[in-house]
Amino acid sequence: MAGFIMALAAALVLAGPTAAMLSRGLAAKNYRGELIPTGMGLVFLMAVLAGLGALVLLGRLDREPALAIAFWLTMVCLAGLVDDAAGDGSSRGLRGHFAALLGGRLTTGIAKIILIGGGALVAVDWNSGWRALVQAAILALAVNLLNQLDLRPGRALKFFLCIAAVVALRGNALAAVGCGAAAGLLKGDLEARYMLGDAGANLLGAVLGLAAVQTVSPGAGQALLMLALAAGNALGEFSSYSRLIAASPILQWFDKIGRQAGK
Repeated sequence: MAGFIMALAAALVLAGPTAAMLSRGLAAKNYRGELIPTGMGLVFLMAVLAGLGALVLLGRLDREPALAIAFWLTMVCLAGLVDDAAGDGSSRGLRGHFAALLGGRLTTGIAKIILIGGGALVAVDWNSGWRALVQAAILALAVNLLNQLDLRPGRALKFFLCIAAVVALRGNALAAVGCGAAAGLLKGDLEARYMLGDAGANLLGAVLGLAAVQTVSPGAGQALLMLALAAGNALGEFSSYSRLIAASPILQWFDKIGRQAGK
């Protein structure tokens, strides 16, 4: 609970000033063509780190695991921030970025894939043998899945909160801290006052992926999770989550909860 409260407080305090700062130098058009601040994943990162720091100070989380988590999340945030700041949007999805690479053009998306992939390989426990590759795949696939979902105000955050809350109730401290940070950013995202950007969407997936690795039993459980995430990635790559949501009244209702009319 302490980590949740600290992360929530940090997100609430930092959201407004950071959005104002980003609006002067890091803004992008949302799906409606409105120019709003992006890269709010920076606030999510700072809030999660504040929550983890509180847990370390209270003796509820060891320092070394906290540093490993901080490294992974910072790598993911920086990778997304590069895309937010320098990406031109000409290449979309994994297929688009790899097609550009085959055409001799290195996109910020490819740089992001390299950074996140490398970070995932460093973040996992290689003492577990081949299971480490499964865990690294879970981390990378979770990052990309949340990135695919972040196409409408509040969508990725609501998905994250639903899953992370379940994991947190099973005693996972990282998921609880993530819930606090996400809750602090939800209102502004739903009102389209700012965007999480790749930095934020990537971080949501990074937190969920690592919390899942910490919670799901190694072996068959994690292998099944990896396959489920791979299927989710393929669905988003070859279809459209927005179209799938629009085709389901229940999903459409949930997707619009808290969103302003017309948003």
